[in-house]
Amino acid sequence: MQSHAAELFFKSESSYRMLVESSSDIIYSRDKAGCFTYVSPAWTKNLGQLPSQVIGHTIGEFVHPEDQPACRKLLDGAVQVGQTGEYTFRFRQLDGTWRWHISRETPHIDGNGVMAVVGIAHDVTERHRIQSIMALTEKMVMVSGLAAGMAHEINNPLGAIMQHAQNIERRVSMDIPANVQAAEEVGVDLSLVRDYLEKRSIFSFIGHIRGAGVRASEIISQMLSFSSRGETGIATVDLSKLLDKVVVLAATDYEMKKQYGFRTLEIVREFAAEPLYADIASPEIERVLLNLMKNAAQAMAAPEMTREPRLTLRTRADEGMVVIEIEDSGPGMDETTCLRVFEPFYTTREVGNGAGLGLSVAYNVITGMHRGYIEVSSRPGEGSCFTIKLPVRGTL
Repeated sequence: MQSHAAELFFKSESSYRMLVESSSDIIYSRDKAGCFTYVSPAWTKNLGQLPSQVIGHTIGEFVHPEDQPACRKLLDGAVQVGQTGEYTFRFRQLDGTWRWHISRETPHIDGNGVMAVVGIAHDVTERHRIQSIMALTEKMVMVSGLAAGMAHEINNPLGAIMQHAQNIERRVSMDIPANVQAAEEVGVDLSLVRDYLEKRSIFSFIGHIRGAGVRASEIISQMLSFSSRGETGIATVDLSKLLDKVVVLAATDYEMKKQYGFRTLEIVREFAAEPLYADIASPEIERVLLNLMKNAAQAMAAPEMTREPRLTLRTRADEGMVVIEIEDSGPGMDETTCLRVFEPFYTTREVGNGAGLGLSVAYNVITGMHRGYIEVSSRPGEGSCFTIKLPVRGTL
């Protein structure tokens, strides 16, 4: 009888061990101090660290700093109150990147009366990414309508400012007979009036007004582009040829050539062996790619750059999509910036140096007009990589 009971026990234990060790979720236990006493093989599969690198260490050593207070609260709830708790936080992988997990912990007292906490952590990184994309898309839809309304409302007074600034310059021109006649009728020498205006820098002020108007007009054009969801001018394009064309455009852009030294950058092409085609609105996609290359060149021109400036362009196929990657060797971005980089009007540049709409427009063009995806991966000191996924030819 005892032999049969023992056999059942060991069979039961073997079954439980098989379930724990084959689970794709991380199963673990912690003591009252928060140190791991056991982690299942899924930890190594999912995050990379061996059990010997985890057991005896606290969970705070593997959790994102922002999530550590919640982890402590989860432990305290289990140990002090005896309640089961659940929280979503980020575990660090062996390569230093983070993966989102939902962890559920419950108190446990073994046969010797020793208190422990047993937990199970389920990877929800992909779900979190999709939710972030959906939230950003919803925000884009809302803001795009606002942007369109603002752009049209601003266009009217801006047009009047530009027109009247031009009229002021024309009304004191010596080349227009009506101006000379009007000056003679009131007994004024028009050339002396011009000398006065020149001496008091009035023409310079008018030039500044017109220059500011041109910059404002460019921002309005970006806002209108951001709010547009048309699908005009769709054509089948070879992605490698498209990238080569945009590189030529970037090399001839005055600002990129002079201010950011684009022509001195090392351009690395890692194109797919076979041509990849997509149905796209070429002008819009060209502007997106040009903006990404401009941002990369600007980043690599930053004073804190420690590596050789290199721009890597890639094309590849991926599960029914064609992919473009633009990777730079610049200073990179932190996680907060990566999460916000596609938000309208968000910018890390100095005031007056960009309106923070370029990447928002890119997001709208890729996801709205082309039903594709765009995302960024970056870490401080390790550059940035923007990935664009587009439907293959014939599926747009």
